[in-house]
Amino acid sequence: MPDLIQLSDRSDVTPGLRRDLVDCWVQVTRGGGAAGFPFPPVAENDLAPVLDALIARLRPDRERLLVALHGTVPVGWAHLSRDPNPLIPHWGAVNHLQTLPTHRKRGVGTALMNHARDVARDEMGLRRLHLSARSGMGLETFYERLGWREAGRWAKALPPAPDGTLDGTVHGGTLDGGTLDGGTLDGRTLDGRTLDGAPGEVLMVLTPL
Repeated sequence: MPDLIQLSDRSDVTPGLRRDLVDCWVQVTRGGGAAGFPFPPVAENDLAPVLDALIARLRPDRERLLVALHGTVPVGWAHLSRDPNPLIPHWGAVNHLQTLPTHRKRGVGTALMNHARDVARDEMGLRRLHLSARSGMGLETFYERLGWREAGRWAKALPPAPDGTLDGTVHGGTLDGGTLDGGTLDGRTLDGRTLDGAPGEVLMVLTPL
């Protein structure tokens, strides 16, 4: 299992660590991974400004980066944030979950997701989490194994891949044993099915142990 660290202030991110996080993101995206960025090709100068914006917002009560290490080398990371809407300060999101292609199938993603859940609940006081993930890649099964459940889909939510397909998944979770209420996207019911005949984003719910 990897070692896990948290980054909750921009001063926590050294130039070397920043470079490693960008490199991880580039490798994951070039390898076809769904880590919250458009389809490849991508380069460091595409992703570095996005990561820099995340780093600039880091605050213990608002946003954190969770990093998995093999020795001293980052092999995966995820972004955990509180919803800025003052009506739902107990909601949060997990974004950009990724594992270096050379370290997949070693429990890195599972460790990061479990850590995100624990940090969100125990340290940030969050009670509900959401995330989006591209469908058609087996990601729903991955999240379901961790306790997330699908609650609905949003068709045509992502731009076409190079092969012309449209795909995406949205997941959401609670941290207090409750459930995520049903809702609509663009007036369409979120019922876990593909809408308008095209795959799209899917809402899921998490109830941790």
